[in-house]
Order: sequence, then C-alpha cells, then structure tokens
Amino acid sequence: MGLLSRRRTPPAAPADLAEMDFPRPLGAGARQSRAPWRLPDEPAISGIAADAVSVGPLTVRAASLVGPGHRCAEPAQHRQDAYRLGRDPDRRHLLVAVADGMSDSSRSHLGANVAVTALIGRLRADLAGGAPLDGPSLFLDAARQMSGMAAQQRVTENDVRAAALAAVVPVEPAPDGSRLVWLAWVADVGAWLRSDAGWTRLVGADKEGLDLDVLTEFLPFHPDRARTAWVTVQRGAVLAFATDGVGDVLAGGAAPWFAERWAGPPHVASFVADVGFDARGQLDDRTAVVVWCDR
Repeated sequence: MGLLSRRRTPPAAPADLAEMDFPRPLGAGARQSRAPWRLPDEPAISGIAADAVSVGPLTVRAASLVGPGHRCAEPAQHRQDAYRLGRDPDRRHLLVAVADGMSDSSRSHLGANVAVTALIGRLRADLAGGAPLDGPSLFLDAARQMSGMAAQQRVTENDVRAAALAAVVPVEPAPDGSRLVWLAWVADVGAWLRSDAGWTRLVGADKEGLDLDVLTEFLPFHPDRARTAWVTVQRGAVLAFATDGVGDVLAGGAAPWFAERWAGPPHVASFVADVGFDARGQLDDRTAVVVWCDR
C-alpha cells in the first residue's frame, strides 16, 4: 500500500457555530472591537478564559474576556476580571466566585485572581467543616491573601484592588424543585435571574452618582462591608453571575437579546462570542458565569 492519504470531508459545523461572528455586534459597534489585539509589556495572563461543565442537574457556561478598551492599546492591559468554579468536598454544592479588578489599580489582575481562588478555597473549607457561611469572614480571608500577594510583589494594597462576588448553589433541588442560593458580594459584581423578557438583578450594587465607574468599597480594604443574601430560585431557573462589563448590558436595552441567547446552554464557543459582544461605549473587561438549573 502506498503512502497516500485520503482527504476526508470535514463534518458540518453546528448551526450556531457556522453562523457565529466574533465579537457579536449589538447595534452600533465600537471601533476598538475590530482593532488588533496587543500584549502587555509583562508576561500576560490569557486574554480569554472559558469553561463548559455539568454538575449533576446543573449546566454551567463561563467566560472571561479582556475588554476592547484594554486589549488594543500599545502596550495592552491585562484581563482584570477573573472567575473560579468549584464544588464542596461532598459534591453537594456548586461554588462560583467572580472578581472585577479596578482599572486604576496597577496589579488588579493579580488581585482579582487571588480573590476568586481564596473565596472558593474558603467556601470549600467552611462547607466541609460544617461552619456557617459568613460573608465578612469569607472576604476577610480573601483580603488577607490579596494583601500577602501584594507584599510578595512589592506593591501596595492599593495596587491589587478588586470587587468580588461568591455564590453557593445546591446541586440537587429541594422536594418542591426550588433551590436556596447563598450570595455574598462587595461592590458591583452582580447576580441576575433570567426571565423571558430580560434579567432581574438579585444582588450587587447599582451604579449611581455622577461618575458611574467610581467604587466606594472593594477588596482588600473593605471586607467588613460584604453583604449576604439567601435567594430562593425555582426549578429551571437560569442564574448569571457577572462583572459590570456584562451587567451593564443586562441592566440595559440588550437584556432581551441575552435572555433569548441564554434560554438554554449554548455551545461554549458561542457563549464566548456572546460575552465578547461588540457595542459602542462598552469597552470594559467582561465576565459571566451562567448556571442553568435542571437542564
């Protein structure tokens, strides 16, 4: 037999991938979205992170992208958003942490990554040991680890500032199909509940005042200001945990578009393209972790 290869016709791509554009345009786009991506001067963390997982009857899509305003400058800025997913040792809860590093903080990308890792680690330990969930204590632990990292990097705590949210979602529903979800947050990282027409904010600070981008609370300085809430969601609920790069459009006119796109779990590549939407004036990093219950 000769050393000949047979070229095979590749399988057709799923419809949502064949029609996928990146970034997805929402009305008038931003010129930065079409500009080439650049690198920071320092070795960069990845510009895109994504996951697609199933945890019992929960289906999860997660994506974090460096924003158009950060990636096309020369030099570019690091992706300052971060997320982590986890489970408690008994595999009874899905754990989610999302952080948004502050743009005027030079090492906020490191602070955000330390924060989400610390939040998931502490939640796992507390759930394993039967300790009550406590927001200020949880965020104090994250703040201490962020401060320690700042000292190792020979920078100040002011250089690693970030907003953050943590969530504990039961894997299995109660007998009536509902789930009691625990949420803890500092600043404007938000949790959202999908409806047919859009999204309802469950927690997270609303933007208000003359400068909508100014935060008055953040880690590692204000762990004592962490707020908590228990939220009951019904069978089939769709939850989104997002930084303001996505939360701003969920609160605005694009909410119905995202409600339709995320009525069910999309392919992860399609989800990345959704989070990578292109809209004029929306230049920030963007991160979303979406959980479909009982799919």
